[in-house]
Amino acid sequence: TLIEDVVAYGSLIRALHYWSAQLLLVAVTLHMVRIVFTGAFGRPRRFNWLVGLALLAATLLWSFSGYALRWDESALWALLVGTNLLKEIPAWGDALYAMLVGDVQIGTAALVRFYSWHVIGLTVLVAFGIVYHLFRLRRDGGISRPPTKAVDHRRDLVSKDALFAREIPTALIIVAGLLLLSSLSPAPLTGPALLNQPPAQTAAPWFFLWVQELLHWLTPFWAGVAIPLLVLLLLALLPWIARPGRMGVWFDRHRWPAQAILLILAGMIAILTLLALLR
Repeated sequence: TLIEDVVAYGSLIRALHYWSAQLLLVAVTLHMVRIVFTGAFGRPRRFNWLVGLALLAATLLWSFSGYALRWDESALWALLVGTNLLKEIPAWGDALYAMLVGDVQIGTAALVRFYSWHVIGLTVLVAFGIVYHLFRLRRDGGISRPPTKAVDHRRDLVSKDALFAREIPTALIIVAGLLLLSSLSPAPLTGPALLNQPPAQTAAPWFFLWVQELLHWLTPFWAGVAIPLLVLLLLALLPWIARPGRMGVWFDRHRWPAQAILLILAGMIAILTLLALLR
């Protein structure tokens, strides 16, 4: 509330931060889908696929830590559930919980630690990962697109000038759209977090609603640990499950197993998310 009501343009800055984070998750997910459906995960890009998948997981944790920093009643519930799921991890669960929370129960120590992870720890990790991901992209062959008849392979790559000519106008349009959206739709904020009182609203952030729905059907270990890890494992194995086919060509039939797995996982997550919203 201090940022919203006292700081000059605080509400706008907070809304920009919020909507940018949502757009980042959408962009990362769509990028992963494009990589699968254009076959850009084959050799020599297999390792970079794993780097990108690790960046997706880190981005989800980054967004969750930012969600917890709202420190309202909905964020408090999500933080309680999310940190308690850590205890379900065999052998390392209690140690991970103590490292993140810093105490037996959620309190100000947990808030300070999540702030440190969000601003420093995860930010440095994601920034380093993005730089290395882009480095591997150029090293492994540049942007994936259908092969051409160019004799000189260097001419088949997208030049830096062409990239800037495409990216700068796109970035300006996105920034303008974010400013408009942030002006019209402030970032959500519910009632204050009360540690001695159960929250009235119990909803996870939208990107973890499918896990919340699984908790209604399965034990915490399966819903919050085993199944999410299985989803990540299946995604990690996609380059080894299917041949990449013609790189840059959409929906190549040679990679139908990877495409089918991705569609099944996306459909499962979408259905579980919809069920959670309908509760």
